[in-house]
Amino acid sequence: MNEIVLIEPHYLGSLEYFVSLFQSDKILFEINDHFIKQTYRNRCYVHGPKSIECLTVPVRYKNHTPTKDVIIDYDQAWLRDHMRAIESYYGNSPFFDYFWDLFSDIWVKKPKYLIELNHDFMTLCLKIMQIDMTIEYTSDFTPKPENHLLDLRNLINPKKQFNLRQIYSEFEYTQLFGSNFAPNLSIIDLILCEGSRSTEVLRKSMARS
Repeated sequence: MNEIVLIEPHYLGSLEYFVSLFQSDKILFEINDHFIKQTYRNRCYVHGPKSIECLTVPVRYKNHTPTKDVIIDYDQAWLRDHMRAIESYYGNSPFFDYFWDLFSDIWVKKPKYLIELNHDFMTLCLKIMQIDMTIEYTSDFTPKPENHLLDLRNLINPKKQFNLRQIYSEFEYTQLFGSNFAPNLSIIDLILCEGSRSTEVLRKSMARS
């Protein structure tokens, strides 16, 4: 627990993402790297009644735009679609009424930058799960960070199966749809289904070598 986790901000991060944070009590968000498309930076996966759904935040950026400067595109209807999807999919979940307003308030606030949106959701999720963790930001980009930093940048991405990384090992909890458990969804799936038990589920989802 002496290392600081160096990682990029994710949008309503996956269970694997949150499990990776248990290796420290401090997060250093990488915001000075170049934004990479088709990553968890601006997408998450939730459980719909028929399938797993990808929710993507459209953004505006150019080549080599730093993550900190990526702007959310509100000209597209994604905000309404994301909120409607969560309400529709999780409206009957055990903890929806407890936490929905807290999540919706962040969307409705319409932060300008993607890192603001991701930071606000990260802070909320940690608070709900009663995980005490400090969040700081990088001041510049360093390809090879200092030894006390655990560099997890760009490691967790949707293009490779989670079981190839040996960070997260699925531990089943009660989900709303389907007879087969869907692992490694967004943290919002776990929180709305399990509430205060979410932290316990995450700890039991840590891969064992």
